Amino acid sequence: MQEPFNSFVIVHYTLLQWLMFFYIYSFIGWIWESLYASVGQKRPVNRGFLHGPVIPIYGFGALCVLVSTIDVRESSVLVFFFGMFGATLLELVTGWAMEKLFHVKYWDYKNFPLNFHGYICLPASLAWGLFSVLMIRVIHVPIEGIVLNMRRGLLEPLAMIITAMFAVDLYQSVNEAMDLRDMLVKIEQSKEYIHTMQRRLEISSTVHIDDFKRKLRQTAECHDPFALRRNFIENAKQLRELRAQQLRELLSKAEEASKNLPYADERGKLKDSILAELERIGARGEKQYSRMASILGRNPHAVSEEHKDVFEEIRNMLK
Repeated sequence: MQEPFNSFVIVHYTLLQWLMFFYIYSFIGWIWESLYASVGQKRPVNRGFLHGPVIPIYGFGALCVLVSTIDVRESSVLVFFFGMFGATLLELVTGWAMEKLFHVKYWDYKNFPLNFHGYICLPASLAWGLFSVLMIRVIHVPIEGIVLNMRRGLLEPLAMIITAMFAVDLYQSVNEAMDLRDMLVKIEQSKEYIHTMQRRLEISSTVHIDDFKRKLRQTAECHDPFALRRNFIENAKQLRELRAQQLRELLSKAEEASKNLPYADERGKLKDSILAELERIGARGEKQYSRMASILGRNPHAVSEEHKDVFEEIRNMLK
């Protein structure tokens, strides 16, 4: 049998064992995050980017700590600093990459001292360092013992089953995140289009979207996650109808204004443009809003710098 980890002898794990460590620490991270969020919000909260009970950043963070401290584990001080540096670098790269890909920050340290663009901050890095020491000295000892003592006949099918479930969940969650990104872009474009057309036709809308937003902010928080999603979809429908009403008002005004345009094709383009935008708004279905509610419900602290106003508008609809 392999030497246990707490003997401070370099251990060479197999690929299956590394996989199991990744899933175990991803699961532990999910338990921690979900309990913390549930206590704070006083309702059950499923935290994380994925649907299932795993948060991969914790799994990757744990593997990063194991690899980065493998030659210095005799010293708790060096474990603290090596683990802190490795996990912080991972958090920085992951946070930056996810924001570039999805236009959303799934964690944001902007309100913490000594932060770097909200991706990392000193308190979180210190926490990673403490976690590294706790992990190497306490947590990993029994976990390693369990994994190293698992028979290959059990370890192999278990790792394959979990990996298959993880892959399906990852695929679905990435699609949801891409849908969220696309919806943010489309909603932002709709708002800009409506404002541009209002200025062009020199009218201000009689539809009270600001009143609708104020009403959303005053709505009492819902503690039922299923009702939360239903409320979000209903609010999204109402806001979508208000946007459509704005466009119909613009269309009516455009038909009047187009009488003064000298060219028929210019008159037609103006009306066709508004009708096309109405069609795009109508194409945003309930399923898309349901997927948005799902991923934002699991990531209550997510922000979007690129689509700040629209993202805040969507956030308010989740209340």
